[in-house]
Amino acid sequence: MVARLLLVEDDPDLGRAVAQALEEFSFQVVWVTSQEEAWEALWEHPFQVLVLDVRLPEGEEAGFRLAQALREAGFAQPILFLTAKDALDDRLRGLDLGEDYLPKPFALPELVARIRALLRRGEVRPRRVEVGDVALEVEARRVFKAGVPVTLTAKEYQVLELLFLSPGRIFSKEEILERIWGPGYEGASNLVEVYVKNLRKKLGEGVIETVRGLGYRVSG
Repeated sequence: MVARLLLVEDDPDLGRAVAQALEEFSFQVVWVTSQEEAWEALWEHPFQVLVLDVRLPEGEEAGFRLAQALREAGFAQPILFLTAKDALDDRLRGLDLGEDYLPKPFALPELVARIRALLRRGEVRPRRVEVGDVALEVEARRVFKAGVPVTLTAKEYQVLELLFLSPGRIFSKEEILERIWGPGYEGASNLVEVYVKNLRKKLGEGVIETVRGLGYRVSG
C-alpha cells in the first residue's frame, strides 16, 4: 500500500525537490504551500503523515498553530516538522505538538527513514490508553490509577505518554531523551532513570518494564 503524505512547504524550490524525491521512494505526495491550502487538502483527502514547515505565509509560527488546531480537531496522524527553526525551544515545542522534528538542512535518507518510522507507528494520540489499572487520557493529559487521579510533572507525563502510545515497543534511554528533551540534549545521563523511578513510585512497580540492555516499555 502506497502511503499518502501531505507536505506543507512554502519554499517552491525546496517543496518541489522534496516532493519529487519522496515520490521516488514510492510515497504519494500532495504538496501545498500554505496553512490554508493544507486545511483544504486535509478536508478532501486522508493522509497518513503530515510533513510540516513551521514558517508559512500565514506567519513565523503558522505551522505550530496549524498542528495545534489539527490536534484539537481530532487529527490523529503523525506530524513531522521540517523547518529551519532549530532553537531548543522550537524543537521542544515541535515535539510537544507533533511526533518528530527535523531541522533544515537535512539529508533526504534521514527524512525518508523518519517518515517510515512514523508510518510504522500509525495513528497516534488515542483519547484514552489503559495499561493494567493505569489509565491515561491523552487530550486532557490526565492520569488515573485504579480510578484515582495521579499528579505528574509535565516531563513525567510526557515520558509516560510516549510509552503508553506505543505499548509493547521498547524505547532506549537515548530515544526517550531525544523525544522528550530534544535532539542533542547534553544534561544528566541518568535523567531517564530518575523519571522512570518517579513514575514507578506514583503508579506502581509493574507499569513500566525495564528490558535489560535495551530500554523501557509498557505491556502491549
